[in-house]
Amino acid sequence: MNELTGVVYMMKTLTTYDEGVYEYLKNNKERHIPEIYFYTKDENNSLIVVEEVVQGNTFDVIINKDMPDKEKLKYFYELLEGLSFLHNAPEPIIHRDLKPSNIMITKKGELKILDYDAAKIYKPDSSGDTTKLGTEGVAAPEQYGFMQSDPRSDIYAVGKMLEKAFPNNSRIQKIAAKASSFAPKDRYNNARELSDALARKISPNLKLKPLFPPPGFRTRKWWKILLAALFYPFALFIIIGITVKEGPLLDSILAKIYAFFYVFTAIDICNSWTGIFDILPFVTHKNIFLRYLFKAIWVVVEVFILTVIFLFVSGIIHLFST
Repeated sequence: MNELTGVVYMMKTLTTYDEGVYEYLKNNKERHIPEIYFYTKDENNSLIVVEEVVQGNTFDVIINKDMPDKEKLKYFYELLEGLSFLHNAPEPIIHRDLKPSNIMITKKGELKILDYDAAKIYKPDSSGDTTKLGTEGVAAPEQYGFMQSDPRSDIYAVGKMLEKAFPNNSRIQKIAAKASSFAPKDRYNNARELSDALARKISPNLKLKPLFPPPGFRTRKWWKILLAALFYPFALFIIIGITVKEGPLLDSILAKIYAFFYVFTAIDICNSWTGIFDILPFVTHKNIFLRYLFKAIWVVVEVFILTVIFLFVSGIIHLFST
């Protein structure tokens, strides 16, 4: 306690620490990170840290309550916002011990990420972590010595928490499974990507699937290759051959463009070609019946939307050309 002001602080003595983490947090404040007021070393080379006192309920108490998924997600967005601050530091800070007991919801409803004892500065030229730290069940595999932990290690921990917080939400379970994949390369690359996936946004950082080879050629199965080799030239032949009888040339060109987008967007939805439409509900559902049912529904929706756009554009062009 500050005897002059009466303000109470938290003081911790750490034997395992990365001083660079506390230096950055002391000089750069963020609403989801407890404020670091002061730190120093004692005669045993332990780090004494004086920081903001955070009071409230731990994350597990909050997210296990009977509340709507939308309300729970709000806290995960805040958690990922705090992680983005850490990961986007000039030298990225990896928490390495994210778990419900290290996340606090204050009495004002604010989320705070606590305990940076295991946190470290990410070093791109390092092949592994100097110290193996983390909590069993939420610590990423690489924290046990397979390779150096990086921002995706914290994403793994968030994935594990999502898995427990939304047991009956198949969409979020799929996102959680990707976030907590064994191999870091199979996870979301950063907190922004994971947040966008939860919000059904297309992340600007998300790497879409390659356009080549197109569906039919990717699996290298002979019968799929044969069907694709027959289908694509036939579809292009039909599209190129479309004409609007007794109409201006422009109408025929617009019809060709419409048909092209209709055919290839339908292929994308049905085959997850680019991955853009994977954010649509049930498109990647584990149940094959639901998956293909909703793919068919989304294709119908796509036809309707493209038809409306086509008629609108055609009407505008005709209006200005008369």
